[in-house]
Amino acid sequence: MRPGYDLIREQLFIRKELKERVLWLVKIRWCVAAIPFIAMVALPPLHFDVARAPLFLLGMSVLVYNGSFLGVARWLEHRRAHAVTPFLVLTHAQIMVDLATLFVVITLTGGASSPLLPLVICHIVLAGILLAPMATFLYAGITVAVMGILALLPRFSNWRIGSKAWQSLLLPSGWQGSEAMPHTIAFGAAVLFSAFLISAVRGGLQKKGRQLLAISRELEIANKKLLALYEMVKDIGRHTNLQELLDSATRQAASLMGVKACAIKLLDEEKKSLRFAATYGLSGDYVSRGKLELAKVPIHREVIEGNPYVVDVIDEKDHCRYPEDIARERIASMLCLPLRGNNSVQGMFCIYGEKNYGFKAEDVDFFTLMTDLTGIAVERVKWDLTKSWFMAKVTHNLRSPLGAILSMLKLVRNGYLGALNEKQRSTLVRCERRAENLVELINDLLIIGKERTELGITKLSAVSPQKVLKAILPLFTDQAIRKEITLSSVIAPLVPPVLASDSLIEDLFSNLISNAIKYTPNGGRVHVTLNTENGDAVRFEVEDTGIGMSEADIACLFTQFFRAENAKKLVTEGTGLGLVIVKEILERLGGTIHVSSKMGEGSRFVCRFPGFVQAEGKGPP
Repeated sequence: MRPGYDLIREQLFIRKELKERVLWLVKIRWCVAAIPFIAMVALPPLHFDVARAPLFLLGMSVLVYNGSFLGVARWLEHRRAHAVTPFLVLTHAQIMVDLATLFVVITLTGGASSPLLPLVICHIVLAGILLAPMATFLYAGITVAVMGILALLPRFSNWRIGSKAWQSLLLPSGWQGSEAMPHTIAFGAAVLFSAFLISAVRGGLQKKGRQLLAISRELEIANKKLLALYEMVKDIGRHTNLQELLDSATRQAASLMGVKACAIKLLDEEKKSLRFAATYGLSGDYVSRGKLELAKVPIHREVIEGNPYVVDVIDEKDHCRYPEDIARERIASMLCLPLRGNNSVQGMFCIYGEKNYGFKAEDVDFFTLMTDLTGIAVERVKWDLTKSWFMAKVTHNLRSPLGAILSMLKLVRNGYLGALNEKQRSTLVRCERRAENLVELINDLLIIGKERTELGITKLSAVSPQKVLKAILPLFTDQAIRKEITLSSVIAPLVPPVLASDSLIEDLFSNLISNAIKYTPNGGRVHVTLNTENGDAVRFEVEDTGIGMSEADIACLFTQFFRAENAKKLVTEGTGLGLVIVKEILERLGGTIHVSSKMGEGSRFVCRFPGFVQAEGKGPP
């Protein structure tokens, strides 16, 4: 779709109108050329004395020059369609030839007394619409001058205007040319007023067109910025790792604002110094200064206190701690804003221009919105990391004593501390199952907490998904045999490696296969497929004939601790965290998961994630 301001600009300079009217004038002129020939045929039977030779000559003249104009117009359409000047010249030529022809006919039909005189106004109006005001007034002045000459000639000379043959067609008997002087003056005033009026209207329309052009450009720029901001919010919203979020925010901000570089500086816990947390477009030397103490840098202190700092042209008067670094980085302008969350200031967000950027109020407002959204995202990730760290600590401290309790229960149940009756043994079995369920919950929480905390981020490398899947499938054989479930698999021989870790792929595959067996009734089927999709992507699919899910359950499937009602009835034990782990692993790998299911018929989980060839250029996330 063409930009709105291009369409307005085309109309603003009358380009499209000019080209259309060139051919429109030619078509109208064909009708005018036919009038003399019609008069030659139709008027004699009505007892009019018709001068056939002049009428024939007039009609043929119009046909000849109109044919020439048509040929030139067609040639311009094919050879010079995007040029405006040739069409402008052709329009001038048509108006001048038409006026000259009309002046000859007016002269022959009574001069200033000719009833054809008002037709001149049509060309003045046409010139006012298609041409510049100067040209319009020029044609109007020529017209008034010619009409004045035709009106004064009978008074100052014996020259006889027109022939009786021509005048008998159009003038009443006894009409004297000298009587036309007042009419000529009035007509001249009408011509000049028409030229003024049409030029004023055209000028007003051009002015409004320019205003509309400016508004259209502003709206388009604002729309692009909003779309880009929306994409930025989506991008930073999917990150659960703080460093990835900060790197994405600086990269996106530099692109959106069209500046050389961008940096995010975060406050330390004591709120006394800043550190470069993420940069884009700045050299390593610039960011290697270490901590920046607020007490020593007035600019930083002012921004942290909540005041935007805008410098269109950096010079000696600006309070930069390392001006030589600023000069070395070729930074000429700077805009810094406080990085606010919902509850406190997290640090500062700065953009740097390589030239005198000239930050406008709307630039500051837009960057403020961008900074606030980034600050809220940073606060969210920090809070999630804190929760995950706390959760990991608590669950880790619970697992050791719980493991000891579970060992003691097994020791007692097996009779090592004395004989048990059936009731005592049954009670211990129930306790043991509850403890095992709690251990499973703690293990899932530890996996989630580990991946969500910065210290637990796993270093990624090339991993063979076939090797991992072949290693873990036998672990589920006993579980499938106990429920008389047919567990089958198809593993393609050439599946590309993925940028991951063995533990991530193992957790991904194990959770989906374990769930399929767990929620498939006795005698059912579970089928596992691993193959290549689109050449360099990996597709992992688990299909079962289990209890299935409703659409409402699928919508909540990846929510923490969610379990469908029919799942709870079939299997009382469960944490509701397995699919949460699956989703977070896929997000880490840049993959997706699609779920299709029908109640009572089964479910299908399809995971897609890039092979190592796709992720190689990006490096580990």
